[in-house]
Amino acid sequence: MNRLPHGYTNFTRLVDGRVEKTYDGPRRWASSTRESACLLGLAGRLPVAHVVESDLSVPRLNLSMVAGRHGQDLIDEGHASAVLRLTGQALLALQRVSPETVPGLVGHGPVIVHGDFGPQNMLFDLHADRVTGVLDWESAHIGDPIEDLAWAEWIVRMHHPEAIDALDALFEAARQRPPWARRRRAMLQQIDDLIGYCDSAGKHHSAADWRARRARTETWTGEQH
Repeated sequence: MNRLPHGYTNFTRLVDGRVEKTYDGPRRWASSTRESACLLGLAGRLPVAHVVESDLSVPRLNLSMVAGRHGQDLIDEGHASAVLRLTGQALLALQRVSPETVPGLVGHGPVIVHGDFGPQNMLFDLHADRVTGVLDWESAHIGDPIEDLAWAEWIVRMHHPEAIDALDALFEAARQRPPWARRRRAMLQQIDDLIGYCDSAGKHHSAADWRARRARTETWTGEQH
């Protein structure tokens, strides 16, 4: 049994060739229910894992293993343009799926919002030029198309500043580029939501980290900052 890399909020490990995901925090039952509903509803529409077994009393999901390489690793290796183009294509595909496809999602807006969208939650096969997996749907809801786009951009600006120029590939593939002020406002709103969650869960060190990231995001002044 091996804990998988890149999982920070919940406990994810490989057990007998399957991914076992155990949820943490005060919202863990709602999170596991949302993720299960998304994986079932989006199967065949987006590249997502299959739910092999669920125990929502724990809560825990056992999922099929998805092949592919992690998006952030590929960006670090110099493949930002390819990764972000495919990320934008996946976002466009998601936003074309009717929200009625995933019953039970709450919120207001025209599209399904992943809630933590970007290369940090995606697997790729660059040789085949495709996304092989979109992971971690526990924050999914109904909302504004700018939410996932802005968060994917935030991940690049915060963790891969050397790849900022490649963001053009994300916007072009997603076929949207709202004004910078709106995108930054969406980034700050998501950070505020994360600060509130960490405070409510008693994760005060994590909340402090997010406040520091918020302060840094507020200093960004334009497209090519």
